[in-house]
Amino acid sequence: MKQLNFTFARKLVLGLLGVGFAVASAQAGAQAYPTRPIQLVVGYGAGGGTDMCFRALALTASKELGQSVVVENKPGAGSSLSIGYIARQKPDGYNIAALSTGAVLNQFLVPSIDYDVMKDLTPIAMVAQYQVGLLVRADSPLKTLDDVIKKAKQAPDTIAFSTAGVGTPQHLTMVKLGEQTGVKWTHVAYKSGIEASTALVRGDVEVMAQTAEWVPFVRDGRLRLLNVFTESRMAGFEDAPTLVEAGYDLVAPSILGIVGPKGMDPAVVAKIDKAFKAAIDTEQFRNCTDQFGLKTDYKDAAAFTQHIQQTIGKWAPVIKNMDTK
Repeated sequence: MKQLNFTFARKLVLGLLGVGFAVASAQAGAQAYPTRPIQLVVGYGAGGGTDMCFRALALTASKELGQSVVVENKPGAGSSLSIGYIARQKPDGYNIAALSTGAVLNQFLVPSIDYDVMKDLTPIAMVAQYQVGLLVRADSPLKTLDDVIKKAKQAPDTIAFSTAGVGTPQHLTMVKLGEQTGVKWTHVAYKSGIEASTALVRGDVEVMAQTAEWVPFVRDGRLRLLNVFTESRMAGFEDAPTLVEAGYDLVAPSILGIVGPKGMDPAVVAKIDKAFKAAIDTEQFRNCTDQFGLKTDYKDAAAFTQHIQQTIGKWAPVIKNMDTK
């Protein structure tokens, strides 16, 4: 009996020592992090606003972390492919991703998407908001939103609009706008805002609804901004009214932040958060947000999580009842 008690006690002590060693090792690992380069996956093509601004952030974040933050583009499905990829990686802090609104809302649109943003990811920090606008070519006879709607009513499905993908905020807002106005138009999805803008410049589509990668095209006179999908008028483009001002109760949802796989060590999350927070307050990032029309909006992990939850709470029920074709 005594021998059994001794054996049990010995196993218990060894087990507790093992747990203590594992905890100590994990803490030591978090303190040492990072010890190798970090992959930052961006779900849009190279050269677009999301890609370029995350590259600007990565430069400073690399210096803050003492290791390279390497941007890798994995475009497709409104950035959902990149989030599906990151959800399958180890939660060790060496694989993180840019999370945009499309990837959040696409899980309610596309049956093949097998991730749940709130269950399969670790929110790290929000860095900015997209600002969406409705545009035409500078030589277009369509001068106002009313012109676009009038033509769409006269010839249903003949007006094609470009976006950077299915399930993006601009796509969903256009679908909702179509419902409110009783018109039908054709959605043409591209892999990036630059591609969507180029398609409009070429005349492949008549209208574009897109996050503000279009800023350079408006500034050089090739495109004309009709309306913005934001809560208030956009700085630098104050002549363009909001959809609300035009009589439509619509504001595009907006998320742009950094996430990792579920189960990340809070200490590692805090280190990444701190590095990117520092990167936001740099000339490189400010220049990029000005060039591509992003609005800086920093939120830490807790506030970012809440923002994602609120966006899902507002838009998921709407999406489930929408005809998004």
